[in-house]
Amino acid sequence: MNARIAFGTILLVCTLCGCLSDQQKLATVPMNLFHSTSQTRAASFKQAPKATTELSLRVDRLGKQLLTANPNIKQKIGFLTLGLPHEEIFHRTQKDAGTICITEGLAKQCKNDGELAALLSMELGKMVSEQMAQMKPVRRSTPASMMMNPSIGNDSNGTFGSPDGTDQLILRRMAKNQQQIQAMSSAPPPADLLARLYLKDAGFDAKSLDNVAPLLRKAEKQNSAESSMNGQWGG
Repeated sequence: MNARIAFGTILLVCTLCGCLSDQQKLATVPMNLFHSTSQTRAASFKQAPKATTELSLRVDRLGKQLLTANPNIKQKIGFLTLGLPHEEIFHRTQKDAGTICITEGLAKQCKNDGELAALLSMELGKMVSEQMAQMKPVRRSTPASMMMNPSIGNDSNGTFGSPDGTDQLILRRMAKNQQQIQAMSSAPPPADLLARLYLKDAGFDAKSLDNVAPLLRKAEKQNSAESSMNGQWGG
């Protein structure tokens, strides 16, 4: 016990004095130097830590399967697995390219390919939904000739009788419908809806998204790797 306390004291002093290397400072540090329980803290890094080759290939394979089955996703998207023990998933977009990053700690908790694909499809849905929200909706206005010289209903004062305001009523309805269409076109579909469609088209059970809901909630509480990658990417 005394030896453990002495070692912890020396480690703390060396850390404060800057005696340890950057790599040693990023190692797992006990939350309490006088107890054996420790917690791994995700620290900043200059290069993304590599995950195991097997897991990286699995993530890449499933990601490509989702993209191949959904050709309407035009953006070039890559999948990167980070060798970090905590649960985190996020994405980065730059012009016509994007990257979905998932930590090894999160990917390993998936029981099967369907669950791992569900995590990737959810992040993919978020990326696409954000892009759609940034796109300006195409507005199709009513032709000026119709607005300036309407000839609908009885407003022509012809064989149908005297003008009765039918044109103006119809035009008001057209304008209202146009506004509704524009409002609907400007609101992108929810990310989870897109994710379920991506999963189904890729041959997976869309219900897998429900199975990974607890993992997604855990991942939402983490952003340390994303912050580090943003610094690396210059974001």
